[in-house]
Order: sequence, then structure tokens, then C-alpha cells
Amino acid sequence: MKRNITLMYIISCLMWGRFFIPVLALFYIASQVPLEQFAIIMGVFSLAILVLEIPSGVVADLIGRKNTLLVSRFLYLIELFMIAFYDGFWIFLIAKIISGFAVSLSSGADEALLYDSLKKMKREKEHKTVSGRLYTYCNISMAFTFIVGAFLFGIHYKLPAIVSLPVVGIGFILTFFLKEPYKSSKCFSLKNSYQHMKEGFNYFWDHSYIKYLVFYSVPIAAAIAIMLSISSAYFEEILFPVALMGVVAFIGSMIAAFSSKKAHNLEEKFGEKKSLFFIQAATVLGIFLMALMINYVGVLFFFIISFVSGFFGVVVNHYMNVHIETSHRATMLSIKNFFSNFAIFLLFPAVGYVAKVKSMGTSFLYFGIVILIFVVALQLYSTKLRIKQIE
Repeated sequence: MKRNITLMYIISCLMWGRFFIPVLALFYIASQVPLEQFAIIMGVFSLAILVLEIPSGVVADLIGRKNTLLVSRFLYLIELFMIAFYDGFWIFLIAKIISGFAVSLSSGADEALLYDSLKKMKREKEHKTVSGRLYTYCNISMAFTFIVGAFLFGIHYKLPAIVSLPVVGIGFILTFFLKEPYKSSKCFSLKNSYQHMKEGFNYFWDHSYIKYLVFYSVPIAAAIAIMLSISSAYFEEILFPVALMGVVAFIGSMIAAFSSKKAHNLEEKFGEKKSLFFIQAATVLGIFLMALMINYVGVLFFFIISFVSGFFGVVVNHYMNVHIETSHRATMLSIKNFFSNFAIFLLFPAVGYVAKVKSMGTSFLYFGIVILIFVVALQLYSTKLRIKQIE
């Protein structure tokens, strides 16, 4: 189990070795996919995640987290091959659908494997610290990946995807060396899958705190995903040099790494209620400030989203994990991701459409208002619940 933790640190860093991420929107545009089509693809990407999100959690609970992750990472390699050597809307759409399936398979399985490995060693109380360390390492890895990725993009627009193939390939190979912490007491079959999914929904519905955290995550996860994905196009709009985008992405990842590393200390200092409120307030503030579209200086507002992404990932996942039984862990995490990706599916194409017909600033303004309304509605909803405090 101790080796699992070390391997997950290494594998997670390698799986983020996708060098086209810092210039994602520009990479798509250069590959003959204009911004409005990019937004459509990202919306379909979220839909693809939705299709398998909850079933994949059920599969992970039944066939094991390791086997689920192996399938997921193989699909990532297929996606990389397609976008590295081909251009055009349809190729990129199919590749992103495959990527969506890969994300859905790994989204609950990797977090469940991490927590259950700690639980097997009777070290689950260290989850916030270990999870924070994992996010930190990933963000540091991403930071250096972003620097290299922007440089490679400057040489040739396909180089970032080509160089990503061997890096992700090594991550796939190392996944074979993980060990399953707990074997399922149920055999994998359609009947057991259906029964486990049914039990999972009942478990979700009967646990108010888990239900609250799932709905809490929806606007925040959607906002972070959309703002990070469209960031390179935003930088171009505010006249920031393409050659320096890798530096900005590097700084953003280091900020996320810092907030991940300090999440444990900050959460204990602020407490649950203030931590959750801070995440909401900072997210909304970051979107509204980016909507101002201030040339050059607007880059600083992007860093607010970077900080929130690191803190949010550690804190909310920890709150979820400590309240979920092992037998339902992957399913519950997948339900959380399901709702978040449903919001991305609805909102991302809308953000891209408004940016095309009006302006990116207007699009961000409308988007911020939508997120703010959702946050206020959630606050009103939470006052009706007796939310159990995390010890």
C-alpha cells in the first residue's frame, strides 16, 4: 500500500504530461477547429463523461480501481495519437469523446484507490495531507509541462501532442504495478452492476452532507474547468504574447501547487464553513475580474482561479471521502463528477457562443452571473440542512 502512494504520485504527474494544455484553445484553432467549434467539442466532451460517469464508478467498485485505471489510460493514448497526427473538427470531436470516456473511468477510481490505500494502512486521517501532496506534485509537474508545451507549440503546433505520447505511455505502464487495496465481495455482472448502482443512488439520497457537497461542487468545478480550458484564448484577447503563455501557465500551476500543499493547514485554520465560502467567493470574483478584459494586467485575475483550483480539489474531495463507505466510494465520487460535468456540458457551448456573437468579456460576465445565482441558491438550500461538521 505504501508503494501505491508513491506510484500514484509518479503516475499522476506523468498523466498530466499533456503539453498542449497551456495552449489548449490555440492548439485546437491551429488544428482547424475554430473557437466556437472548440466550445462545442468541450461540451460534447462533458457529455461523454456524463454517459459513463456513474456506471464507471460502479465498475471501479466491482472490478477494482486498478483495472479501471488501466482501461482509462489506454484510452488517453488513443486520444493523443489522433490529435497528434490529424486535424479537423470530426477527428478532434471523436478524440475528445474517447477522452471523456477515459476521464469518467478514472475520475472516481484514482481518488478511491488513494483513500483506500491509506485506509488499508490505517492512515486515513492523513488523507488531506497526502491528497494535498499529490495535487502539489501534479501542479508542479504541470507547471514545467506548460513551459515546455508553449515552447513546443511555438516550433510546430503538433509537437506538444506528439511529445505527450511517450510521457503518458510511461504512466500507463506504471499503472500495472499498482495493488488493489480491497477486493469487491461482488462479482462483476450486469445484475450486480445494476444492483450496486441502485444501492449507490439510495446511499447518495439518504446522506444529506454528501448530497450537499455534490451540489456545492457543481458551479465551482464547472467554472474552474471552463476558465482554465479557455485561458489561452483569453490571454490572446488581452494582448498577452503567445511566447509567454507557458510562463503564465507555469506560474498558475505553481500557485495551484502552493494552495494544494497548504490546503490542509488553511482548512484547519478557517474551518469547514469559511473554507467552503472562500472557494465560492474567490471563484465568482475571479470570473468577474477576468470579464473586465484588462490588457496584460488581466493575467493576474486568472491566478485567482488557479489558487482556487488547488484548494478546492483537496478540501472538497477530503470532505467527500471521510463520509463515504469503501464499497460505495468510487460510485459517490463519480456521482459528484457527473453533476459537475453536466453543468460543463450545458455552460461551455453557451460561453463559446456568446464570446463569438458578442465578446469574450460579455461571455465571462454572463457566466459569472450564472455561477453567482447558483451559489446564492445553494446557500439558501444549505440553511435548510443541518450540515454535519468535519472533525
